[in-house]
Amino acid sequence: MKKITRRSMLKGSAVAAAALALSACGGSSSSSSSASSASAAASAAADGIGFPKNETITLAVPGKAGGGSDLAIRYYSEGLNRIYGLKTTVTNYDSNTVGHQTVANAKPDGTTLTLATSSLNIQYITGNATVNPMTDFTLIACLQDNGFSTLAVPANAPYDDFQGFVDYAKSHPNELNAGMPAAGANTFLFGKLCSVLGIELNKVECASESDRLTNLAGGFIDIGVVGLGNAQEYSKAGKLKVIGTVAGDGITIDQYPAELPENYKTLQEQGFKDCYMLVYHYLMGPAGMDETMIKQMNAAMEEVVNDPTVHDGIAGIGHIPGWHDLEESEELHQKEYDELVNIAKNLGMYVQG
Repeated sequence: MKKITRRSMLKGSAVAAAALALSACGGSSSSSSSASSASAAASAAADGIGFPKNETITLAVPGKAGGGSDLAIRYYSEGLNRIYGLKTTVTNYDSNTVGHQTVANAKPDGTTLTLATSSLNIQYITGNATVNPMTDFTLIACLQDNGFSTLAVPANAPYDDFQGFVDYAKSHPNELNAGMPAAGANTFLFGKLCSVLGIELNKVECASESDRLTNLAGGFIDIGVVGLGNAQEYSKAGKLKVIGTVAGDGITIDQYPAELPENYKTLQEQGFKDCYMLVYHYLMGPAGMDETMIKQMNAAMEEVVNDPTVHDGIAGIGHIPGWHDLEESEELHQKEYDELVNIAKNLGMYVQG
């Protein structure tokens, strides 16, 4: 198998917010560089990059403003504008199903793209959407890793680390309440942990992070996934305890741009080698895009990802910057999809067979 190359996160990097001018509060935003468009140098630089040069490129966000995909795609948008003189507009969809369907139905000319995550796979695998991520889209590039998911428990939980949690769960099957969506990335994360560790948890509907934080602080759920920022804030206030993080295979907590205590180490670092979750972000367009265009767009994204402003911005929102060539991108996408299918089957949620 070809070795996957992951660009490491720059430690201590600052978010280049001033240069980016994110507009994450609105329903949609657009940006362009008229100076670059008028420049002959920028026009020449745009040759052979695959992206349409004379049309506005719509970057669809399958979710509301402010989320990880939304923030990331705005960094890529700014980079494409500044580096290649392109014109892009970022459009948010409150429903990720509608966002995915809109891109799948668009013309395959490179003017409508999206930054998809595992939710695209999960919705199809579980039958909550009909858009097939493997046939209804064109994969352009596998980009950043989603970073770290923090496992938090109530402050008064009778265990202080993940090993203690596992031991307690094994001696108290189905007694611990795990807060998670009915069908989402966190649902699959807990499904994998239960399968790998041989534990049984009681699933409690807790779709939003704010709900999980409230229920953890109140002791109504016994474990939940929260973001690193909220985990640190609530832990400092004595409202919860952190017992570890989950990330991609081989990722360690020192790849986070700030130093974190021992209890934030990934489950793999804590000795649970199979407790990881593949969650990448994929630049995608509609099915049927020209092969030459795809190769050129993939190559062009390497320069965008490695641009200091974009790279530091992606790192600053807690993701791990990365770019993969087409072969690696397809390998990673298939691997993630197959893993989610296996988890769905274990959970009894697979409906595509």
